[in-house]
Amino acid sequence: MSYVVQISVTSILLLCILEPSVGLLKVIIDFDRWEMINGTSVFSMDAVRVRKFNRTLSVLNGTGKLLIDLDDNYEYGFNFARSAQGNNQYNAYPMKLAARPFCEFVRTYYHEYQFLFLNHTNLPYVPAEGLCPFPKGDYWVKDLAVDSSVIPLVVPEGFWRVTPVLRELATGEVIATGSFYAKLTKELT
Repeated sequence: MSYVVQISVTSILLLCILEPSVGLLKVIIDFDRWEMINGTSVFSMDAVRVRKFNRTLSVLNGTGKLLIDLDDNYEYGFNFARSAQGNNQYNAYPMKLAARPFCEFVRTYYHEYQFLFLNHTNLPYVPAEGLCPFPKGDYWVKDLAVDSSVIPLVVPEGFWRVTPVLRELATGEVIATGSFYAKLTKELT
């Protein structure tokens, strides 16, 4: 009888740890830095910085310029790489936001996750039908932190590099890319 009770308690504990809605496991994202690799003819991101918001949270701040209207002549996507030990030896991770024509990317991925940005940026609201072309202009970001509830619990801890890639569809040439670096940790609450 006590064996059955032991399994039930263990099962409940595992369910609580693995199910984020129960609230026992918390994912924490700590921004480290942003680096622009190429694409100064498309983006000017010199004024975007990572800063400490408080002792446990880093945020993104600054103003960037989109120098051209982006439409379906371009393809956009995100690649992820992980360094388990933080020694700058990043290994490609199979998780990604697959590259899509830009307007389709905005209509699907951006539309689904724009709630993360709307209170911290002046990026335009994208209705369900999309926004094409995405207008050039100055876009600011203030105290933007990643809402960790959008990170699946199966994503392992470690140091992460997130690389957005903008490619011209006609030539296949990468015209803009950069990297966000962050540390992902998990803690019991």
